[in-house]
Amino acid sequence: KRTSFSKRQWEGLIEHCDDLKIEFISSPFSEEAVDLLDKLGLQCFKIPSGEISNTPMLQKISLTKKPVILSSGMSSWLELDNAVKLFKKNQNKITLLQCTSEYPCSYKNVGINIMEEMERRYQVPVGLSDHTLTNYASFLAVSRGASVIEKHLTFSKKMYGSDAKHSLEPEEFKDLVEGIIAICLLYTSDAA
Repeated sequence: KRTSFSKRQWEGLIEHCDDLKIEFISSPFSEEAVDLLDKLGLQCFKIPSGEISNTPMLQKISLTKKPVILSSGMSSWLELDNAVKLFKKNQNKITLLQCTSEYPCSYKNVGINIMEEMERRYQVPVGLSDHTLTNYASFLAVSRGASVIEKHLTFSKKMYGSDAKHSLEPEEFKDLVEGIIAICLLYTSDAA
């Protein structure tokens, strides 16, 4: 109950994102949550790695026809195959995130090569759900074709919650954004 939101609180989060011109994205963990988020006008569903085999929920999301960001995490190739097939069948726009379910994730287990294999295998945009304690893996992923980076953000690593101590604080997140912008500009200037 401590971490659950009322419908009004969800609406407040969405309004705040709208005010800041930030797209509100959320991860449902049940079919009821899919219904709620869809009614609230969510434009893109983020599917966490632990839910990739939740076929009834994935089916419900696919029927919304909304874009999906799908995190691979602990998934097998077969589970990814099935999920991608379902979303392609229902014509959802898909972005796959390479995700290593390790907190914090060591550099040797990030799996940029897996991200690249997902792009070849499924012919969809890819990205990285980065659980390392620095920004370096995200920078490499962007330089290797990632169109989405997921990184946890906290006001303080001392806050309540299982993710806080593995998250970026605002100054670190600012460095992440500035680094990604710089990498994109470098690629754009090289292409010109």
